[in-house]
Order: sequence, then C-alpha cells, then structure tokens
Amino acid sequence: MIKVLIHSLVFTPDGVSNGYMYRDLAVELQRRGHQVTVLTTVPHYNIIPEELVKQPLTRRWGGLFATSSLGKVRVIHIPIFKKSPKRIVRIVSAIWFNLASLVIGAIVSGRQDVVFASSPPITSGIIGRLLGLMWNAPTAYIIQDIFPDGLIRQGKIRSKALVSFLRKIERLVYNVNDAVVVIAHSFVPTIRSRLKNEENLHLIENFVDTELYRPLPRKSDFSRKYGLDDCFVVSYVGNIGNAQDFQPVIQAAEELKELPVKFVIIGDGILRHNLEQQIFEHNLTNISVLGYFPRDDTPWANASSDVCMVLLSPHVKGDGFPSKIFSIMACGRTAIITADEGSDLIRVAQESGCGRVVPVGDTDAFVRAVRKAFEVRDELIDEGINARDYVVRNYSKEAISKHYEQLINSLIKEKKDRV
Repeated sequence: MIKVLIHSLVFTPDGVSNGYMYRDLAVELQRRGHQVTVLTTVPHYNIIPEELVKQPLTRRWGGLFATSSLGKVRVIHIPIFKKSPKRIVRIVSAIWFNLASLVIGAIVSGRQDVVFASSPPITSGIIGRLLGLMWNAPTAYIIQDIFPDGLIRQGKIRSKALVSFLRKIERLVYNVNDAVVVIAHSFVPTIRSRLKNEENLHLIENFVDTELYRPLPRKSDFSRKYGLDDCFVVSYVGNIGNAQDFQPVIQAAEELKELPVKFVIIGDGILRHNLEQQIFEHNLTNISVLGYFPRDDTPWANASSDVCMVLLSPHVKGDGFPSKIFSIMACGRTAIITADEGSDLIRVAQESGCGRVVPVGDTDAFVRAVRKAFEVRDELIDEGINARDYVVRNYSKEAISKHYEQLINSLIKEKKDRV
C-alpha cells in the first residue's frame, strides 16, 4: 500500500470544480488500494450546507486546522480568508496556506510515499517538494493553469522585475519536482521549453464523473421551476471570472431578441455583479443569472439546455483548459465553444464530433453560431449522443485514475532505482 498526499488549494466540501475533481481522484486512488491523505483549505469558495452535512469538519488545535473524511480518505483543512476580488486578500491567503501547509502537513499528515501538489498557487509546488524531502518521497506538480502567462497578457503584471522573479519561481517549481503533470496537450510545448529534463513531463488530462454527469430528460422539475420548457435554452454553468468572456453572450441576447432563445447563466464569481450590471443596462430580458447551484443540480441544468456554452477570454489562450466541457458532454449535450486555433477544446470537439467552435473574441461569429444551433436544433441530439460516448471512453474518472496510478508506480520505482 502506497501512502499518497494530495496538496490542493480546494477540495470538498468546498463547492468548486477542481475540489470535486480532486475528491474523485482521491477516492479512486483509495479504491485502488492506496492510502490517501489530502492537505487543503477550509471551505472558502462556495460554502454549501448540504456538502458540509455530507462531509462535516472537526476543529483541531483550537481551530488552527480541521479534519474531515471521505470513507478512508483523511482530509486536513487549513482555514484561510473567503474568496475575494481583492488581490491582497488572495495573496495573503496563499502565503498563509503555504506556510501552514508546510508545518501542519509535516506534523499532522504523517510520513508519505508520494506527494502531489496542484496549482494554483504555483508555490504549492515548492511546499510539496519540501514535504517530499522531509519524507524522502518523490513529488509531482500538477499544472491546472500556466502561471504567470495569463496575468502578464492581461496586463495585471507589468513590472519587469516582478515578471523576472515569477519566472524564476516557475522554473524552480518545475525543475525541483520529480514529475510535472500537465492537463492539456496545448500545455506541453510551453512547459517542455521550461524544463531541464523533458522526461519529467507527463500529460494526464482532467476527467469527469460519468455516473453523476449523465443524460437526463430535457423537461423536468428543474426546467419547469426556472421556466425553461418552452424556449431554446443556451446555458453556461461555472465560474464568472476573468477567464470567461461574456460579451458575446450580451451581444447574442441583444441581436436574437426576436427568437424564443433564452440564455441562462448559473454560477458565481468576482465578475458576476459586472455581468448583471451589463444585462440591466442593455435591458435584456432573455438572460437569467441564477447564481451558484450545488454540484448535484448541474446535470439537471445541462439536461434542461438545448446547447451549452464554454466561454474563454482572449488572454487565456493556451494557458488553461475548462474541464466543464467534459461534464457537458457526459450529460449528452453539445456546446458552443470559444477557443483559439490549436487549443485542446478544438481537438476535443473534432475528435468527438461534438461542439461548435468560434474564435475567441469574435462576437459576430458567436451570434451566428447560436442562431445556427437554433435553426438545426434537431441535430444537436445526435451530437450529444456522440459526446457522451467519447467522454465515457476517454475521460471517465476510472480511465484517468489509471494514469495517475501508473505515475505513482513509476515514481516509486525511480526512487528505488536511485537507491
């Protein structure tokens, strides 16, 4: 039995997509015979009472940390500030999380055989490595987003000195860990150029729970509750933040008022108020922002949609991959996708025969894609069937967890060979 530590900023019962994904990974690795411990935060992103009931936290050491469990998976939670649009709050939280993880992880988690650390923040890769050194355990760093490339493109980091410093941190993280895992094909050329040893690079894509995310009836109590039965529904489910561009949706709602098309946005984030303000200013009655829903409602939201949306901002380019495309496809739905040429989203759409891709930032093309989807709406059903089959074969939690198990075994073997 191999002891595996997963170090992640988010984990259930926090209601955020990466938290659910790492929960599924931890449970799958445990099911495969490994002993898994998770080092994470107290819920701070989307606090959901139902999730807290299913996975209650117990305060330890006067509240310095808390613990919970998922079957035999032990979870250690470190309290940090609740999510905030203020950069200083996020920076302080990241610093505290890293420092506390190092101390509490070393004292509380017990000796581990393998350490997985996930971005963000990128400094998790340093903490994971330091913990690994304490236990003489191999370490792997999982890249969910390439940092700091996106922030530089947004113009949020302009100081040459700061950019230089962050680049040094980035290269340090990549090169001190025994393995670097990227979640998308498009990440490979960028990260490979920043590694001293290219053999340390591994591609293991994200996955979806194909039992939870499944085809469901188009009309249901959910669709009736939100008035979605008698219109063509175009939905977005996920974060409302800097990585998403909702301008094409605003324009489409403006130009397609004559059609029975309704745009439904389910989620929360730092730009939600800005989005709602735009909807108010344009007097758009065909867009509804419903806020954050628990994860168990997402399959019903997807099922109540005729076509879903995956929206990326121009600055994201190849630095991130929205895994929500897999949950959409697992529900037997197709999507209108904004993506750059060469992105993994385009590859997935081409391989699966599902999805209508428009260039990032091209609002006119997006409007045309929505109109076309409405016109050929009967064809969307077959696309959804193809999508479901593709995801089950390639991106189920069972399929992807095998790759992580292979990585664990190879890291242990390499360590033994060095000895």
